[in-house]
Amino acid sequence: MDEAKRGAEIERQGAKSQLPDLRFARVMVVDDNRVNRHLLLALLERGGITTVLLAEDGRDALDKIEAFKPDLMLLDLMMPNLDGFDVCRRLRADSNYFNLPILVQSSLNRAEDRNRAFSAGATDYVSKPINAVELLSRVRIHIQNRMLLNSLQHYRQRTASELTLARDMQERLMPQPVQLEKIRQNLGLNISAHFAPSSELGGDFWGMRPDRDRLVIWLVDFAGHGVGAALNTFRLHAIINQFDFTDCGPEGFDPAAFLSLMNKRLSPLLPTGQYATILAGVIDPAKNHFLYASGSATRPMAWRPGDKAPTQGDNSGLPLGFTKDADYENRTLELGPGGRLFLYSDAAVELPIGNDEILDEAGLEALVIEHLAEPNGATFLAQLLASLSAKGEYNDDLTALVITRER
Repeated sequence: MDEAKRGAEIERQGAKSQLPDLRFARVMVVDDNRVNRHLLLALLERGGITTVLLAEDGRDALDKIEAFKPDLMLLDLMMPNLDGFDVCRRLRADSNYFNLPILVQSSLNRAEDRNRAFSAGATDYVSKPINAVELLSRVRIHIQNRMLLNSLQHYRQRTASELTLARDMQERLMPQPVQLEKIRQNLGLNISAHFAPSSELGGDFWGMRPDRDRLVIWLVDFAGHGVGAALNTFRLHAIINQFDFTDCGPEGFDPAAFLSLMNKRLSPLLPTGQYATILAGVIDPAKNHFLYASGSATRPMAWRPGDKAPTQGDNSGLPLGFTKDADYENRTLELGPGGRLFLYSDAAVELPIGNDEILDEAGLEALVIEHLAEPNGATFLAQLLASLSAKGEYNDDLTALVITRER
């Protein structure tokens, strides 16, 4: 049975019972005395362990261990060529065998001999002559622990793999470089974006969609982070994908109407106490403005070339999921040729900066002002993120968008 199948079977058996199924256990017996080796083999087989490999000394054991992959080693201490103390030290220096249970069986009974064995890396110690009941009891305990550890490791590996897959799926929710380049060519809007979940999965996402000669854009931040928040992002992303902008009204996308409809559709799907802040708007080059509505999102910032400080928008409005009948209001920010728009999730303003303080909106604005004159949007974003990282470590997901009108 290969390692993957054996690990799965061990995990399945562990789920059925807390007692180890010794049929799947591998034990290596290392002893230079032939009679002792076969005595231990007989005891193990009587206890239900049938996969046993015998080694004549420490060097023989190290030569065979990689191919056998034992779950436990029964090790004599006093042997020629390579004794048990050296075997313990070499195995503990190898990451593949750092956690291997090593049950020493020896006629050395002095306290200093036991201490030396444990210092070398032994897991347990039984004295010769061997007591069969005691030996099998200790073997069973250590194999049980080994199997439980293997089961946990397999579970963690599988979970890590699934989380990686889920994170890849979540990142694919965001607009990809090919889409961003198409928007730049068609609408003259250059978008630089950053998305970094605080754990394996996050509660942030953003999206965009052309609407005639305009660009609709939204940024969402679900409460919390991790698996629960990520599931909510998939829920809302699916709702938005099914949304027809004409549902907002005859003039096309209307941010306030959009938030109202999203809130009505999302609220019944969210567990009690879960909600999302959201900012949604439309960049209209013909009208030189950004028309937006907010559901308790962060304040958008906009500025023109030569400005000394950004203009901050309004962020009033209820989050999605608070109440099914929330109303929202449209607002505007000027965004003429050469202008720039900055959108971000609340991790940027809630960044811990020491002494139980956070960066807050004024602190973020000060950092934006430091880099305001930077002509390249991607460079501006990279410099701003570096300044934020220098202030402290995020404890939430961070999403940040910089949109520059090139014409």
